[in-house]
Amino acid sequence: MTEQRQAETPEARYDSEIVDVQRRMDETWAGDRPVDPSTYPYFNPDYRLPFKHIGLQKQLFLDNYILDELIDAERIVPPPQRAEPPLIEFENLPWERYHFTCVPAAALYDPDDRLFKMWYKTLVSGNTNTAQGTEVVLCYAESDDALHWRKPLREEFQPFQDNQKTNIVVRDFDNGTIVLNPDRSDPSRKFLAVYNPSMEATSRGQRVMSRVAASPDGINWHVISDDSPFRHHHQMRVIWDDAYKKWVGYSQASHAFASHLHVRTIGRQESADFINWSPKQIILSSDWDPNVGPNVEFHTMSVRKEGGLYIGIVEEAHGEHQWLVNRNGSNQRDQFHTKAALYTSRDGHRFFRADGYQPWADNGPPGSQYYGYFCHTVAGYLLHRGKMVIPCSAFPHKQRDTRPAGVSNHAPRLSAAASRRHIDDLTRHGIGSPMMDHVRPDLPIQRSIGAIVLREDGWAALRPKYEAGQVITKQFVFEGNALRVNADCAYGLIRVALLDSELKPYPGFCLEDSVPLHAPARQIWHQASWKDSPDLRLLWNKPVRICFSLLESSLYGFQFHYQPDTANEGR
Repeated sequence: MTEQRQAETPEARYDSEIVDVQRRMDETWAGDRPVDPSTYPYFNPDYRLPFKHIGLQKQLFLDNYILDELIDAERIVPPPQRAEPPLIEFENLPWERYHFTCVPAAALYDPDDRLFKMWYKTLVSGNTNTAQGTEVVLCYAESDDALHWRKPLREEFQPFQDNQKTNIVVRDFDNGTIVLNPDRSDPSRKFLAVYNPSMEATSRGQRVMSRVAASPDGINWHVISDDSPFRHHHQMRVIWDDAYKKWVGYSQASHAFASHLHVRTIGRQESADFINWSPKQIILSSDWDPNVGPNVEFHTMSVRKEGGLYIGIVEEAHGEHQWLVNRNGSNQRDQFHTKAALYTSRDGHRFFRADGYQPWADNGPPGSQYYGYFCHTVAGYLLHRGKMVIPCSAFPHKQRDTRPAGVSNHAPRLSAAASRRHIDDLTRHGIGSPMMDHVRPDLPIQRSIGAIVLREDGWAALRPKYEAGQVITKQFVFEGNALRVNADCAYGLIRVALLDSELKPYPGFCLEDSVPLHAPARQIWHQASWKDSPDLRLLWNKPVRICFSLLESSLYGFQFHYQPDTANEGR
């Protein structure tokens, strides 16, 4: 096969493709760039070959970016599982006596320590209905498998009252997140955090601060900035975006800061240095979609990126018939239960619902861990042995407010009384207060850190409508010398063909020559191969389609890559 190998290298995909195309569009529309008569009104990526370039990026099926035709096949968006028992349960430790605000700030894999690490915040003093005197701290936990977690109690952590051994790593930490810095030039900034030190902000006469801190180990932190000109707010979730070469943060564009518009929406900010953030731009609102009920608000969103696909988990607040009355007479809903919806994007700005209008991750039954407040997922995911784990808040009771008339942001008297009766009925029968802040050792289910669990890349599956079907992709140019497929073919078979511009198989790559994929369900990835082992590099710089023939099997994704023994050949 050596003499048949393609001498040229494949035209590479570049990460900033979508950003460069958008820039040319904006400049053309503004009159700063002349119209290109050869392509107008279209704006194509700057490639020599006029086809999609997928390079070595993983391709998933939540949108139609790579899909062209489904023949007797359909797309399914499977609901996730919920971790049972939850990942972090609150004990009767002195700094865990309140757990109203138990929210995961971040969870990630540290390749240096080979550990999964999680940071979560919890209330240690004060009252949740007033900022004065309330302190929220950041605690640390670690795991070997992303499902079973331990709280290391060490003297190197922050003391609490008379306790020298705790798992508290930062005091006065609210509404923030932590990332693993891809730039390792400064070891003291291996981890970065952005958060609101709410007690200090109050002492300074500020409503919110945006503090940035750094750490070499995720335990010992030092402040590097309090000066971001544009504040973040409400559970900031940050990813590094290779397309923009910037940090991108998603968080609630809070209803609490606009007296005329009390609707929770999703905002986006970006930063080149993790310190100076852009103004928050609203990118997603339930007001824009008539298929979302008028009582639904978008509470928070976490994002992860696979290749060029942004996957957003949006936690919806389903408001109830109770409004708070503000000092200026405006109203807002603050009694609700939450569930999750799934959204996708190709530019990180425009998100579209991927799972229809039924909940993607619904509440559990009454009395279950996820019944009331299924919210605050972290950015990204933790991957271990074919499972994706996404930590979240898991509360058996919803968010409610029973503050009486006469205080700021109060509930109308009749609504507050009705909500209070609900709490009293449950408490009277020994079930515990749905608004309880204190840990109750006698209660089997309390507020905790739970998780969404999916099969690796199990966001969407392509499967036959019944028994057999085919999937045909759009045309593309690829890199690599091997093709792997994420599939469940434990019972059935998958065959793979590579097609030319006339939808005919390239020589050696037809379905009849395909070695059928079939393996136990525990195997996630499968290597596509053909009889006589034709060299995939023969198809470099040629338009290719893939035809997947599915027989009682499910397809989740595919990816071209370089085999380890030839990783540098042809480059």
